[in-house]
Amino acid sequence: MRPSAWQRFHLLVRELGVSTAFLYLLDRLLRHLNSKFGFYYYHFVAQPLADQPRLPPTRGKAFTFQLLQASEPLLDSLDRPPAVIQQRFAQGAQCLAATKNEGLVGCIWFVRGAYAEDEVRADYLLPQDGRCVWDFDVFVVESERLGFLFAKQWDAFDALLKPQGIRYTVSRINAFNQRSIASHRSLGAQDCGQALFLRLGPFQWMLSNQRPFVAFGGRPKLRIGPKGVSGS
Repeated sequence: MRPSAWQRFHLLVRELGVSTAFLYLLDRLLRHLNSKFGFYYYHFVAQPLADQPRLPPTRGKAFTFQLLQASEPLLDSLDRPPAVIQQRFAQGAQCLAATKNEGLVGCIWFVRGAYAEDEVRADYLLPQDGRCVWDFDVFVVESERLGFLFAKQWDAFDALLKPQGIRYTVSRINAFNQRSIASHRSLGAQDCGQALFLRLGPFQWMLSNQRPFVAFGGRPKLRIGPKGVSGS
């Protein structure tokens, strides 16, 4: 038997909490009215690079990793519009790609200094001491999601960046995606801010607990970083 509307709402409140569940329902309504309308509710988190690998060297040996700094045919299977891929590399982003049998099975995108948000009009500025990078679009193909790849690619990511003096990777998570939030926290991520955006076509409004706190239109710049790191 399908759960009733009230039962579905009750489950949603249990998963998200009352206020986030209410925002989620408003977001669904707005997107039903117009695909260019919606709420974007983000949690910002800072995840420390691990002191030790998560997996022993014998695990995940089927995967290889390569750092991409420009568009390559390997990324065609990622199912992202070519314009989006080009825009990422144009802002200085890099992609740590995981392959198996020469096919793409996962990736972690990251950028230094600042990240130009691609869902709303906003820029996230990292601490100026250079010890943080911004990660986004962490991807694992469905066939590998129950295996070793998720942990293995984070080990490869840490091994790449630790010798460069990086201590944290910072990112934003959709507040409606509790599974992703739990996954980041299991890796030791700490909360470092929130922001709520309302988009109604060309109009955008932002409310955040990070400076500048409130913005009507424009492209606000939010300084995001872990507590205690210079410039956050």
